[in-house]
Amino acid sequence: MVLVNTAKNIGTAKHTIDVEIAGFNVDAVERVDINLRENEHDHVRFVLAGISPLSVTDYIDVPVKVTVSVGYNKGFTFCGYINSITPSHKVSSGRANGGLLQEAWVDCLGASAKMRGKKSRVWPSSGDNFKVLDMVSELASDYGLSYSCPSSTMVIPRKVQRGMSDWAILAKSCVESGMAVNLHGSEIHVWDPYTALRYGAPSFNLQTVDTIGGPTIATPGRIVEFDGTFGSAHGYGDANDASMAILDADGQLLTAHSTELLGSTGYGETISSGLTDVLAVEALSMADARRKLVASRAYSDAFVAKVSTTGVAGPRPGSVVGVEGFSSEFDGAWLVREMNMKFNDGNFVSEFGLSRSTTGKGYTGLEQLRAYRSPDAPILKVGKLGTLEWRSSTRNEYVYASN
Repeated sequence: MVLVNTAKNIGTAKHTIDVEIAGFNVDAVERVDINLRENEHDHVRFVLAGISPLSVTDYIDVPVKVTVSVGYNKGFTFCGYINSITPSHKVSSGRANGGLLQEAWVDCLGASAKMRGKKSRVWPSSGDNFKVLDMVSELASDYGLSYSCPSSTMVIPRKVQRGMSDWAILAKSCVESGMAVNLHGSEIHVWDPYTALRYGAPSFNLQTVDTIGGPTIATPGRIVEFDGTFGSAHGYGDANDASMAILDADGQLLTAHSTELLGSTGYGETISSGLTDVLAVEALSMADARRKLVASRAYSDAFVAKVSTTGVAGPRPGSVVGVEGFSSEFDGAWLVREMNMKFNDGNFVSEFGLSRSTTGKGYTGLEQLRAYRSPDAPILKVGKLGTLEWRSSTRNEYVYASN
């Protein structure tokens, strides 16, 4: 294990970050980028300095653990595998640690990397319908993982997984059910963008310099840059109502409306364009139509923002963070859809991809559950092929009420 980064500059939030590569003693990691995004593999990229040419190919598929420690919560731990390594040699740069390769960029994917193999199967193996919860439970068992998932996932008609990976079919099924999924550590984490506030994943307040009692220069979450897009119809998804027409088993024409099906996040006043989209997609039943309407709404955001702050660890896709200090109607709760952490030469910066479809910050919704539970630390076990794999030390099957 090597201590890569710790706060050395006056404007950097206190932190430490450690990198462990199974079977290797590394002491020259120069920078680390951690990228977390909904429905995608966790990704880490770091730079090794002065790598030996003899060991380059030995790094492929080796387990990696990156630990970010902070004083105000449990931080973040990445567990995954080296996916590729890109060494660099320039004769003009001389030697590094006695070798010709001055540095190597190392790209790693989270534990979900083991779910990338393409397969052909049918969901469910028997019967006509299934839920995301059923799929998550089966895949978690297959890969030795824990999971947390809402109890109220939509019913999905029988689906054929043809030439798709387990991760791809899981992400696709979640999106089609109005859900999102990530795999952090050794836990499959399924969450509902519309009710994420109730779930209580690690949160934080991001503050501008005008926040009352505002942040000091090195306070975690001090907003350095804020770039927002505000509107009810733009490239990130129109905030329109939606409807679908279907024929039932008796040949009667029925219509499902999003205004009848979707509740409220509970925060502020919901933004709508006043327009209604008639979705040109087929539905097998009224329940199937509702699932597709929920899915459409879950990925339509009136407001989106890219926010850079002094370093914050803890929040992840599915968390809700507060934005304070603009004295505006967009102060308040924002959903985290993307979270990046960057460490280099004693500096620590966080970058958030946020969204919301409401104005104001008064909360009138259902009780906040704060049901999130940090999963147990992953451990390395010998897999079926004799290689080390990340598994849950204690398999937790956590089903929570999201509405």
